[in-house]
Amino acid sequence: WRLFIVKRNEQKVENTWKTEDIFKDEAAFLACLDTCKELENELCVYDGKLDDASNLLSFLKGYEKLTCLLDDCLGYSSLLSDQDTADAHHQELKGKANALAVDIFTKLSFSDVQIMQIENLESFYASEPILERYRVYLEEVCRLKEHVLSQTEEKLMASSSLMQDTPYSIFGMLNNADLKFEDAIDSKGNKHTLTTGTFIHMLEQEDEVLRESAYCNFYAGYGSMIHTLAACLNGQTNQLKFNSTARKYASSLECAVDANNVSPRVYEQLIETVHKNIHVLHKYMRVRKEVMKKDKLHMYDLYVPMVNECNVPVSFEQAKEDVLHSVQLYGTEYAKVYERGLNSRWIDVYENEGKRSGAYSSGQRVHPFVLMNFADSLDTEFTLAHEMGHAMHSYMSTKYQAPLDRHYKIFVAEVASTCNEALLMDYLRKQNLDPKFQAYLINHFMEQFRTTLFRQCMFAEFEKIINEKTANNEVLTSDALNQIYADLNKFYYGEDVIVDDEISMEWARIPHFYMNFYVYQYATGFSAAMALSQKLLHGTQADIEAYLSFLKGGCTKSPVELLRMAGVDMASPKPIEDAIELFDSLIDEFESIMK
Repeated sequence: WRLFIVKRNEQKVENTWKTEDIFKDEAAFLACLDTCKELENELCVYDGKLDDASNLLSFLKGYEKLTCLLDDCLGYSSLLSDQDTADAHHQELKGKANALAVDIFTKLSFSDVQIMQIENLESFYASEPILERYRVYLEEVCRLKEHVLSQTEEKLMASSSLMQDTPYSIFGMLNNADLKFEDAIDSKGNKHTLTTGTFIHMLEQEDEVLRESAYCNFYAGYGSMIHTLAACLNGQTNQLKFNSTARKYASSLECAVDANNVSPRVYEQLIETVHKNIHVLHKYMRVRKEVMKKDKLHMYDLYVPMVNECNVPVSFEQAKEDVLHSVQLYGTEYAKVYERGLNSRWIDVYENEGKRSGAYSSGQRVHPFVLMNFADSLDTEFTLAHEMGHAMHSYMSTKYQAPLDRHYKIFVAEVASTCNEALLMDYLRKQNLDPKFQAYLINHFMEQFRTTLFRQCMFAEFEKIINEKTANNEVLTSDALNQIYADLNKFYYGEDVIVDDEISMEWARIPHFYMNFYVYQYATGFSAAMALSQKLLHGTQADIEAYLSFLKGGCTKSPVELLRMAGVDMASPKPIEDAIELFDSLIDEFESIMK
């Protein structure tokens, strides 16, 4: 893995994503912005006229075209911005696209209000049959009728969206562009460049001196800005409170999950089920402590593989080969598109100075784009499988659904990604039956349970607590946030883990706390994916076809209904219980091999 981080212009072209697939150059992007502005003006003339079926059809046709072009503009400028967040010009382009989006949604905010006022939409479908193309979209608009405001108020709410993004924008600039860390020092005195991209990889190293140095220096960086970051998060929870109150929801949580047509009970049920089974995570911590021969584990000991002999570098080429083999069971169509994505610059592979941290998939119309910070490790190989799972979900939904129905709800977003990680795990375990390698892979699989089910549930509980405090008019100071976070770590990890002081600041580096109750869906999605992956690996062709239908579904059904169609019921705690039971069995298998 890399000791030094290159600049953007030092990246090899073949390792960068091909943004020219969206727009050939900046001039084409700017021309599309102008076209969007023209379409916006054309659609504004329908204000007050949507009570006529013909007018509604004409409006929706224009709106569909406009949203497609606007998606292109927003996606293109966001990709350019994320590849180097310190590039002021690309930040300016992103700002132009975002400002136009706010202007468009402000001026066209009349549409939802007027659609809800149509007394008999069925008669509209009868008189204009082409309106059936937009039935799902229209039904979703009407579902939220109780929480939609007057036309004037909706216009005001839409115009405030850019302002409400300010906490996340400030966090992003601090986290990706401005925040710098002291180099980490290994046991031989060598310096290693510490960034948000290299941090976890350093924690995976056998060298305990390096792990502790990276851990302390990393959180020292966040500690230097902890009050500013607390103010950012306080601003985020307050804007969620404002929105939920304005839209007549009982809480920010209810407002967030209702946007995905999910009950708050699913969120609460996740936390309750994990609490009832927290002893399984404590069991895993005990086993890790014993295998690592430690009296107590530190937080910087949790990522290092327990079977170090097998911890070998994984090149990007090897990772591509493995992930492609792992998805062959989906059939020819899926596998061919997947292979094209791996080899046609859908992916921005390696870290560079200023590049956005982490990884994501952006489901653009032309094809998905994947951001990686690949670090030649097994962990980032699984990240590749994860993000390409997202990408293929977006590709299938875009191919098989109309533009206004192609965006699947966030609740199901983590299912396809995590399912593909499970398929990769199965593939790798079958390639090498050596007990130590099996233990190494089981170690990685158990870490997925720890980090995706339990840790993300802890994040969800943290988010729930801080939003409840904001609802009660409490200010989220850095001291208060640190205390809440430290207490949760003590509960989740148990008595075998030392909750180091630094971990109390981990909340300050998590971008998902600015994504409006997103994190619980990692845990629910992981649980659903565990159940579905078992069906895919051990079931029938009908199970595979049902799953592919789910991938093609977009937002044509509610998220819970789509998952039921695929074969799992997330309204029940059973998928979470089954996932934890699988985790428990993996701990036993690992312990048996190690003995």
